[in-house]
Amino acid sequence: MVFLLFLYFLVTSMPLFALKENPSSSNVKMLDKKWMGGGATFASSGKVPSSKEKENGGFSLLLSGKASFTMTLGQNKTDYTVLFTPPSSGSVFNLGGLFGNGEKIYSHVAKSQLNVNNSQFMVRAEQPFFSNEGTFAVFIAFTGDPDNKQSVREIAAEVDTFYGTLVLGNTKGIENRAVAGPVSFFRGTGGTDGAMSRFLNPTTGVYMFPSMKGDTGVSTKIVFFSPNFGDIKRFGAVQFGLSYAPNTSMVGEAKMNTAFNSKDPLKASFDMNSFAQSVRYSLEKELFGISMSFVRIHGRTRPAIPQQPLLRVYSNNSWDLAMNTHYGPWCLGVEYIYNGRSGFLKNDLPSLTPSLTLDNGVKEKLPSMMYSSNSCGKNYTFNAGLGYVLKNQWGVSLGYLRTGSHTGFVRPDQEGNSIKAKGSAWVLSGDRALVDGVECFLEVAISYKMSNPAWPYMGTAGAALTKLPFPTTPSNSAAAVLSGLKVKF
Repeated sequence: MVFLLFLYFLVTSMPLFALKENPSSSNVKMLDKKWMGGGATFASSGKVPSSKEKENGGFSLLLSGKASFTMTLGQNKTDYTVLFTPPSSGSVFNLGGLFGNGEKIYSHVAKSQLNVNNSQFMVRAEQPFFSNEGTFAVFIAFTGDPDNKQSVREIAAEVDTFYGTLVLGNTKGIENRAVAGPVSFFRGTGGTDGAMSRFLNPTTGVYMFPSMKGDTGVSTKIVFFSPNFGDIKRFGAVQFGLSYAPNTSMVGEAKMNTAFNSKDPLKASFDMNSFAQSVRYSLEKELFGISMSFVRIHGRTRPAIPQQPLLRVYSNNSWDLAMNTHYGPWCLGVEYIYNGRSGFLKNDLPSLTPSLTLDNGVKEKLPSMMYSSNSCGKNYTFNAGLGYVLKNQWGVSLGYLRTGSHTGFVRPDQEGNSIKAKGSAWVLSGDRALVDGVECFLEVAISYKMSNPAWPYMGTAGAALTKLPFPTTPSNSAAAVLSGLKVKF
């Protein structure tokens, strides 16, 4: 029934198949600008300076905004979560063994929800200089997203000259601007990188997002993009990028906290002196285009709780290799992210023996396992997609995501392989332009599956090391239909 509804949605809005349009403005990435990776942020504006204004070197003020309204119908199947409580006594600095007790907390099955997400309003002021050869700009973006702990999402200054583009402030880094992957043409809310994450209750230890570990988000940073070297419409052009964030917990107007990461003190660490580098190649012909990118990010990762030796983690050191191409309206993209051991515990842990309180009150003792820092890592994410997009008309895309990692938990005799955590997802998305700036969309999360047999050991270690209750989710599966409107100006 869902498939027939999706097919009807597309057929009723389908013109004749013809190779006459580039797939999407996000795929073109504002090719006439020096900043190839920055198209997504400043793609739409309420006012575009006229040629006369530019000749006179006049000041211009640009307003832009976007929001999406999503109704989600589906099922997020999680039978229960398990809350592990810390040991009542003993030191977490010198352990001979960890024993944690987990209690089941049964979950309600999520059936539907309505939310407004990805809402943002931006004000951008520009002033040309050097006889209009350069531009100085300041911009501020406000968000209504309840997941953000500050109302000002971005605030930064930008200098754009013949020598490149420099941005300083709270803004996105090159890991969010230079990557050329399938997300650039995904329809709906973004396919595998879309609003399904708000409906999903992810399994403990499974990283279900096409994002690099160590992503600096909109923390305070310096970003530089070189000019394009080459002719993007003839042989292609190469652009280099570099960004530096002194502390990734410094975000917008959020209060700085040196004891805990201001985002999430229990689950996330933060990076000091985070560097990111990128190189991107783009070629655009009349019907054919291709973009390829390589991005690396690394920093000195600090644990969530300071002065706790057993919580020391491997510093983030991740890289992203991506490509997208189009021929007429047909789009194809792949992205491979390798996080390695980023964020995994750096020290071995002794034997862990969790127990689980059953429904009848009896405690079931689980087999003992230990954590080996040499066995953890190999964390990866593979994201791929196929799309058919007619600019300013309609589009459809199919996305596939797969992720996996070695948790580091092995038998005490260290025989056998480390327990693996894994997940996969299929998402079918479509949208149609109603009027200029307004689109309706339908997105089908066909399948989300996640599992991690190491969940009781992660819960036991987490509760003991943080001295706080530690919730875990053993496994999860979900399927849903998302529909709604996207508005931008």
